Amino acid sequence: MPFVKDALYSYMAIGREFEPLIDSLPVQRLRRIRQLAGTEYVYPGATHTRFEHSLGVMHLAGRLCDSLNANAGDAVVTERDKRAVMSAALLHDIGHGPFSHVFEKLYEARQMNHEDITRWLVAKELAAPIERMGLDPDVVAKLATGQPVEKQRLFLGQIVAGTIDCDSLDYLVRDSYYTGAVVGNLDVQRILLMTRVLDGNLAFDIKIGVPIIEGYFLLRVNSFKQIYFHKTSRAAQIMIANALEAKKEEFSLDALDEPKDFLKWDDYTLWTTIQDEPFIAKLKRREMLKVVYEQVNTSGAPARRLGDAEIKALERRIASGAGVGEKDVFLDVPYLSTVPYAHATSFDPEDIPIFDVSGGGDTTIQKLSDLSVLFSMLKGHHNIIRAYTWAEHRDAVARAARDVLGKEVEE
Repeated sequence: MPFVKDALYSYMAIGREFEPLIDSLPVQRLRRIRQLAGTEYVYPGATHTRFEHSLGVMHLAGRLCDSLNANAGDAVVTERDKRAVMSAALLHDIGHGPFSHVFEKLYEARQMNHEDITRWLVAKELAAPIERMGLDPDVVAKLATGQPVEKQRLFLGQIVAGTIDCDSLDYLVRDSYYTGAVVGNLDVQRILLMTRVLDGNLAFDIKIGVPIIEGYFLLRVNSFKQIYFHKTSRAAQIMIANALEAKKEEFSLDALDEPKDFLKWDDYTLWTTIQDEPFIAKLKRREMLKVVYEQVNTSGAPARRLGDAEIKALERRIASGAGVGEKDVFLDVPYLSTVPYAHATSFDPEDIPIFDVSGGGDTTIQKLSDLSVLFSMLKGHHNIIRAYTWAEHRDAVARAARDVLGKEVEE
C-alpha cells in the first residue's frame, strides 16, 4: 500500500484502489489551485493547495469510518461505504475554480456553485473509474457535497460535509499551519475517536470533553477573523475578481459546455490570462486597495444579505459623496455563520448532538448549546460590511462611507 508524507499527519496510507481517482485530471488539477486565494499577501506561507487538503480529508474520512465501527462494535460503515466516503472526500473540492471562491462568482448568473460543478464533473469525467471501484457515481457525488443519500444513514454524508466534518477538521488545522496564524488548538484525533452514530446522525461523546468541541468553534471563528476575512486578503480577492470580470467575455471564462472548458483553468493558466489587467498590475506591486470603513453586526438569526444591485447602488452613492469615480469604491460583504449548517441531518442543523452513556448503558442525547455557555455565546451570524478604495482617495471615501453606510446598515 503506497504512503504519502503529509505535513499534518506524517504518513498517510493510500489504498491502490484510489490511485485512478487520484491520478485523474480533476484531482491532479488541484495541485495548481491554492487553498487560500489572496492570503499570501498577508501570510507568505499560505501557498498550499487543494490537492494536499483533499488527500488529508480522505485520510481523516477513512479514520473516522474505522472509529465509528470500533465505537459501535459493529460494521455501521461497510467496506463499500468506506470506499464511497473516502472517494467523496478526495473529490469534494474538484469543482473549485482558480483563486478559490473568487472564480465562483462567474457562475452566479447560472445559479451554480462549486458543489454543483463537483457533481457535474463526477458524472461527466469520473463515472468510469468510480464504477470500476464498484461504486455509484451519483452516491459519491452526493456524499461529496453534503446531500442525503439514505434517510436512515445521514451520517455518511456528514462525514465529509456536516457540521463538524472531516473537511473542516483538515482545513482549519492546515490553514493555521501554513499561514503561521496561531488561532487556536484542535485535538482532531480525539474528536475522531469519540464520534459515534446515533439515530442515523454523527454525535459526539461527552467524554470527549466539551472544551474540545468548544475549541473547534473558537478555532473556526478566529480563523475567519484572522485568515479568511482578513482585510488585506479580501482586498486581493476584490482585485482578482474585478480582473476576472473584465476578461470574462474575451476568454469565455464562464463556459461550462464540456468538462474541458472548466478543467483548463487553474491558478497558473488564469493568472497568465489576466496578468495585463490594471488590477493585476497593481497587485504584482502590492499596491492594494485600502479599507476605509468597517462594520460588524452579530445576531442570533441570519440578517438579510445585500444583493449585487444594492451593493452597486451603495458604491455609487459613496463615490458621489466622495467626489471620486464609481469604479474607485468597492464594497465587500463577507458573511459567517459560526455553526456550519448541516443540510443532511435529522438533528437541529445549527447545533451539535452530544451523547452520554450512563453506567447502566442508557444513552442520553443533548444539545451542545445546553451544555456550553461559550458555544451559546459564539453561536450566531456575523455580517461584515467594508468599504475599500485606492490610497489616494482614503480620506474622502472614508467620510462618504460613514455618511452612507452608517445610516444604511442601521436601517
